[in-house]
Amino acid sequence: MNTNRRSFILARRVIQQRLADRRTLALMVVVPVVLLSFMGLLIRNEPGKLVVGIVNEDQGISIAGATFNLGDRMLAVLDGFEEFDSQSMTAAEARRKLDAGDADAVITVGDGFTQQVIETNRLALVVEFEGSNPMISDRLTKLLERVALQAANVAAVAGSPMPTANTPNTANTTGVETTIESRYVHGGADYDTLDYMAPAMIGFFVFFFVFLLTCISFLRERVAGTLERLQATPIRPREIIVGYMLGFLLFGLLQGAVMLLFTVFVLDIHYAGNLINIFLVEMLLVALSVNLGIFLSTFAQNEFQVLQFMPLIVVSQGLLGGMIWQVEDMPGWLQPVSRVMPLTYANEALRDVMIKGESLLDVWGLVLILIGYAVLFVLLAARTAGRAKI
Repeated sequence: MNTNRRSFILARRVIQQRLADRRTLALMVVVPVVLLSFMGLLIRNEPGKLVVGIVNEDQGISIAGATFNLGDRMLAVLDGFEEFDSQSMTAAEARRKLDAGDADAVITVGDGFTQQVIETNRLALVVEFEGSNPMISDRLTKLLERVALQAANVAAVAGSPMPTANTPNTANTTGVETTIESRYVHGGADYDTLDYMAPAMIGFFVFFFVFLLTCISFLRERVAGTLERLQATPIRPREIIVGYMLGFLLFGLLQGAVMLLFTVFVLDIHYAGNLINIFLVEMLLVALSVNLGIFLSTFAQNEFQVLQFMPLIVVSQGLLGGMIWQVEDMPGWLQPVSRVMPLTYANEALRDVMIKGESLLDVWGLVLILIGYAVLFVLLAARTAGRAKI
């Protein structure tokens, strides 16, 4: 038998084995199509409108017997931009919406604003950004520079028809100097994309590596016969799961601590929250990942099948868990899918603690959801582990 024939026989054997494994074939065909569909939708999906409030305390001035109020005109300028959902607000309402994250930025037009602009030929736009997402703040800054230019043109030709966002010439040819005075509720001008991505990256990689470690380790326990011998003793299934969970938890927490410290002190990201609070959220994510790994490993017969879970369980949560795209900006029918994924809540809690500086009490709802998922996976793992066989 020549070498080529032996090679073809071996290849045929491999092909027959893979064809006999229907789950592998389904994952090879269906999962990539599903994930690519999600990515295509997310990349092509138009970002949501930016919520910009305006607090207008300007009294305006009298010109030729008519009142000219630049604050009112500025609200109309904002309305002309398709990117904005502009709203008139009181100072108290603006503060409440910024603190709750329901507004991306608020422009405050003080008393005497119109008079000052007309007399000094200087328009200073006072903007307070919510600031937790630097990418949104940068986008807003560029758009608001255009708003300031158009408002300057309006001030220079007070009483004439106001330009709109579709006016081709938005250059400031009036001699009115425009500036933007930026303030931030969260973050700051020195925050960048990595600062926003870092909390979700920590969450994703902790989830990924702990899930993989647990799946493979628990599978090896079954293959070695350790689990079967334990089942022959008086120990209960839930006690087995809790014991394994505590054992795997130590290594998961060690990994989580290393990733957190490396991100903060080596990558030098900005953060506002207490590191202990950040680590406590990580602990919940590690506990959740450990139990999910134990539960799903009971459905695998070998390590190759464990790896089949990765695109479906891990990659999908990386795409839909809010790591890159905000859940609010996803297509409406995808948002409920994102909301059933535990990593969505972990990422949100980590961002609130790291970027906004909130305490665990401030994110108690997200913490309870993560605890609920961890308990659910403990119960599922205990139920399946008691019947797990190789």
